[in-house]
Amino acid sequence: METMIHILDVLSFFIAIAYTVVLFFTVSVFIPSRKNLFVKILALLPLHYIASAVIYANDLVNISVVWLCFGGYIFVFHRGEWVKKVSAVLIFYPALIAVNYIQQNLFSELFFAESHASGSSENWTVETLLFSTFIWTVSQTARLLFWYIALRFLRKYKGTHTSGKIKKSTWLLVDALLLISSVAVYTIISFIPEEHFVIYLLCAAAVAACFGGILLVAYISRLEQIAGEAERLKMQHEYYLEKQKEEERVRRVYHDMKNHLLVLEQQGNTAESVQAAGKLLRQIEEYEDYIHTGNDILDIILKEKSHEMREKQIDFSVTADLSRSEFLETLDISTMFGNGLDNAIEASEKLPEDQRAVLLKAGKVQNFVSIVIENKCLEEAAVRKGRTTKKDRLFHGLGIYNMKKAAGKYGGQLNMDCADGKFVLKILIPIPAA
Repeated sequence: METMIHILDVLSFFIAIAYTVVLFFTVSVFIPSRKNLFVKILALLPLHYIASAVIYANDLVNISVVWLCFGGYIFVFHRGEWVKKVSAVLIFYPALIAVNYIQQNLFSELFFAESHASGSSENWTVETLLFSTFIWTVSQTARLLFWYIALRFLRKYKGTHTSGKIKKSTWLLVDALLLISSVAVYTIISFIPEEHFVIYLLCAAAVAACFGGILLVAYISRLEQIAGEAERLKMQHEYYLEKQKEEERVRRVYHDMKNHLLVLEQQGNTAESVQAAGKLLRQIEEYEDYIHTGNDILDIILKEKSHEMREKQIDFSVTADLSRSEFLETLDISTMFGNGLDNAIEASEKLPEDQRAVLLKAGKVQNFVSIVIENKCLEEAAVRKGRTTKKDRLFHGLGIYNMKKAAGKYGGQLNMDCADGKFVLKILIPIPAA
């Protein structure tokens, strides 16, 4: 039996180490740790002692010390704005305290209820010691399992609360709400009599509230990202409208210049003047040689994207006729074509120059407006079903989200697929009956 006790002690030790590592990664999902690897390893030492704190009822000093130490740990070993660090403390401190309290007190109650042992371990038999060690190992495992589930939960929302740029005033409001859970756990464990099993229920509620706080932060972050993306699209739309007016003015001037040059070419007295006039005419013709789609905004978008692709050595092929698309608002056209081509350009840049090619086909197909954008891609699995390889997954996802929203506004659909090294984005929008 003593050998079994020793084995369980060793197992508990490794479970405690694993628990510390899992807790470290859980917190780091919400607020990144320092980049230096040595500092990351060093951070595990204080976290291990903080996370393993024994929490008893009416233990005001211990609970207060853990709060201060955990706050110091977050500010020293994690990076980010101070308001976000405060949020991390207010989210994870009550969960840490509540889980430790439930683990240590509930399993202790179970042990004494089953073993009928005295309060002092000096009079325990070997069998009682073995049972105590077994209960302790089970409780350690339960705590590790809880934080592993929490880690999986947080990773699911990675890229929302971590990527989003939340205003400082919003962070302060969130912190004020999160403070409720910390104060609740601090109060109920410190001042409610130990025999009240209602503490367990209140601790569980506090833990649920903490992870509800994470969802709140994720939701606010996404709202602010959507608002920022909407503002960007609005500015882009206004830019294209201004470019359209500028193009019209320039075309009128060039048209007059072309007529004057034709006259000069016919009346030129020297070969040099005729050659100069011809050179200017060819330059003007090159300017006027751009894609006509039947939609002025789309013409401007395609001209800009075409120029960008030439600079990046990307072959761009266009077949587009939007003459039957008067029902589409210019902002939606800017959203669908602008985002779609931007994604294609970004994917093409990752390829060798001889493989860079983008194809755009748009026009009427039966009673639908069809938009197809094709480009070669590297990672088929990553882009399938709308996933992305970008570091900033949320922002890129918002581009797809806005395209879907623009198409859905008219009862249309957006589909994506990547196979055989080719990414294909298709938008199909029904044309309303006349």
